[in-house]
Formats: sequence, structure tokens, C-alpha cells
Amino acid sequence: MTGMSAYEKTRGTGIFMAVLLLSVSLTPVQAEPKGPDFTGVWGRDVHNYPKPYMSGGRNATIKDGYNNEYLKPWVVEQLLRDNMVERSGHPTITAHSTCYPEGIPYVFGGAVVQILQTPSEITMLFGDSNNSRTIYLNRPHSSPVVPSWYGESVGHFEGDSLVVDTIGIAVNPQSGSMGFYGTPHTEALHVVERYRYLADGEKSLAPPPKDDSFDASSVIAGGKILRLSFTLDDPGAFKKPWTVSLDFLPIKQRIREYACAENVPDGALAPLLPTAAIPDF
Repeated sequence: MTGMSAYEKTRGTGIFMAVLLLSVSLTPVQAEPKGPDFTGVWGRDVHNYPKPYMSGGRNATIKDGYNNEYLKPWVVEQLLRDNMVERSGHPTITAHSTCYPEGIPYVFGGAVVQILQTPSEITMLFGDSNNSRTIYLNRPHSSPVVPSWYGESVGHFEGDSLVVDTIGIAVNPQSGSMGFYGTPHTEALHVVERYRYLADGEKSLAPPPKDDSFDASSVIAGGKILRLSFTLDDPGAFKKPWTVSLDFLPIKQRIREYACAENVPDGALAPLLPTAAIPDF
């Protein structure tokens, strides 16, 4: 058997390359998921957030008491007990007042958040508590999800919105009832968040800055406003899901350093602060 000629070798190589290029062109391109970039520092100069089960202003009450359309009776009872404690002049034990992680959705009552976004994950740094959370993009939840302070958050983009699904939010009685910024819940709590920029001409819900958690002068004039709408579903605590919408202004001010143990407003809470028998460093 004779060897191939130079022509046959060249022709064979050409055919191989043509087939290779054709196969590459027929392979679907896995495009990197795209969506708006929410990187930046965002401020909402108010603490707490409105809840649909409450009525009134400064002295808000639970609508219809134990017949509230959203809350199961045991949740109403816990919130009423917290309210009585506050009215008596004593501090309520909450995650914020006792320096525990504030979790979801409690942490949304804070005023400033910094968002760091990459193609695979989003990190949120919360200025009012110096806590952080990670949202993993385009992957399923773990199986099983181990309950934790912030739960497990996975997200994806739907058009101009980031949709975040969080489950596995632990119930931690040592940090109080979540009756101030949050709401009592069970480990069945399921939170869905949607983040998007307001469209031109769309009315903002953001309260005017008052030089409290950030300087009014640090608001970026003409900058995009970020809207967060989150829905809470928990068959063990709520009669039906409920939703809150919050708007955040773009600011050019870094989040402020906050050392919780140095800012305890009431000495009676000091013995409740988390401590360690040995250093963790």
C-alpha cells in the first residue's frame, strides 16, 4: 500500500477542518445570562417598612386584631405582646437590638445597602447591621436546604427584573420575635424578591432623605431609582401571602461602619448580646 500524496493529505486536512467548523457552527451558543446591573449603594432614609396588616401611623395597630386577613392568631398574639412591651417603656428583644443577624425580610427595614454584582452571584452589604448575604444566580436550591439566618437565596433575570427566591430561613427565638422590622414566621417561610429600576415618569415611593442614615447631598441627581417588591408566603404563620414594595435612591456615600455592641440603646439588653467563651480569631 502506497502512502498518500501531498495533495491527498492537504485535501483530507481541508475536509476535516470544514467538518469541524460546521459542527461548531451547529452547536448552540450558551450565552451568559444578562440583566440590568444593580451595582451601587442604595439608600432609603427610614427605618422599618410598611406592612399591609397594620393600620394607622405612629401608633399603628393590627387591622381587625385576631381577625386580621393576613396573620394567623398566634402571630397576632406575639405582635400584640411586643406592642405592650414597647408601650410600657421597655425595649423589645429583636435581632437588631440584641446584635444578631437580622435575616430576611427583617433586614429590609434597614436604610442603606450596597450591591456588588457579578455574572454568577450578587452580594448585598447592609449598612444598618453590617450583615451581608449572597444571591447565587442561575442555579437550583440545594437539596436539602439547611436553615440559616438568611436562608438560601437563588436568583435569575426575567427581562428587566432580578427575581430572587429564598427558603430555609431559620427561626431563632434568641433574637426575639421579629416584631419590629419583621414578622414572626416558621421555617416554612418562602420569600420572593423582585428588583428593577423605575421607568421614566414612574412615581417613586422613596421617602425624602433627612440626613439620618445618609446625607441628602449624597443622592445622585437624576440617577435611577431601585424598586424592591417582596412577597412572603408561610402557611404556618400567614393566612395568605402578602407583599411590600420599597424604593431606594442611588447615593454616592459609602455605607457607614456600625458596631452593634457599641450601640445598644438600653442597658437592660446588654446581658442578651451574643458572646463567645473563646476568641474566634
